[in-house]
Amino acid sequence: MSKQVEANGFLIVGVFSPVINWCGGAEWVAVNIINVLKDNGHRVVVLTDNPLNQSRFQSVFNRKVSVDQQIIFPLRFFPSTDLKNIYTDAIRMLVLKSKCDILIDTFSNAILPATNIAYVHHPLLRRIEIGAQSWRNKIYFLPYQSLLKLRRNNSDKLVLANSNFTAKAIKIETGLDSYVLYPSVSSEILNHNQEDFIKGRGSTVTTVSRIAVAKNLKIIPQIAKLTNKEISFNIVGLLDSEATLISLIRQIKDLKLSDRVKIHTNVKREQLRNILLNTRVYLHTTINEHFGISIVEAMSSGCIPVVHNSGGPMEFVSQNHRYSNIEEAAKKVEQAITEWSPSNARSISMAADQFSEENFAQKFTKLFNSHF
Repeated sequence: MSKQVEANGFLIVGVFSPVINWCGGAEWVAVNIINVLKDNGHRVVVLTDNPLNQSRFQSVFNRKVSVDQQIIFPLRFFPSTDLKNIYTDAIRMLVLKSKCDILIDTFSNAILPATNIAYVHHPLLRRIEIGAQSWRNKIYFLPYQSLLKLRRNNSDKLVLANSNFTAKAIKIETGLDSYVLYPSVSSEILNHNQEDFIKGRGSTVTTVSRIAVAKNLKIIPQIAKLTNKEISFNIVGLLDSEATLISLIRQIKDLKLSDRVKIHTNVKREQLRNILLNTRVYLHTTINEHFGISIVEAMSSGCIPVVHNSGGPMEFVSQNHRYSNIEEAAKKVEQAITEWSPSNARSISMAADQFSEENFAQKFTKLFNSHF
């Protein structure tokens, strides 16, 4: 840390978020952290694969991202989402660390040497594929596992988790304790307009998710088939996998549900808000989701959440609205459709306030200042 920084109390903070332009949940956390740091007077340097796409941030997040310096350094030998990029990520972080006093990693889900703060969405080693490739993975990730063993009792890093579920997984994987800092929901979504909860809503169920195989969207047509024919379903999200989309369309057609199950890809935030404000039930299909920001966004819009009985969502969704199998999910959806009312919608919306940007900013600032 430079004497100049010590004197004025401000730091040069690096944020490692290579795919920040994707504008997903992890990227929203990075944007929040950058904006909090800037509001607190720190200088921010961000390392990305591509220049910051302000028009995309404005479209998806209704935010601009202000930084003092961008480092464009797209170094990798595997696709962006491949966990095997951990070693090139470590190299890129060393480059970023040379430009800053404190380095925050919101991307790798690993605990790497140059990092001062790691925000973990789902611990890296817990996501390694099993099966035929498992022995190759064990060999490939052995250096990282050895590093974790060496640093197992090292407390100089600030590790943040997006849920208690994730914090427990971090403890198992790394031996490190972490602080739970729930992601935030944008202030626009949490802006409660009473008129949004006065009007009635149709018997509509909505799921918001990347169109990707890991999101388990294939169960939605199966659930729809088991529910009342008056209930309609929306699948809304960014298109990540063309093959998953084609498979979903074929499945919907084969089950003769084309009039009840609709897919909307790459919708703007305003359109998404309108869809949710006309939805009674939000259906989340991912198993062992570590948090699930889309669930909270739907709650803030007055939707009753129905989620799988696993992972982080168990921390804020009641047992009555959690399912363990497709048949139970169909029953919970029908039950939630019936119990929805404007007053219930208002109560659910208020429950989402704990995930406000203001709360995130206050908690992050307190942790940052106390640690450094």
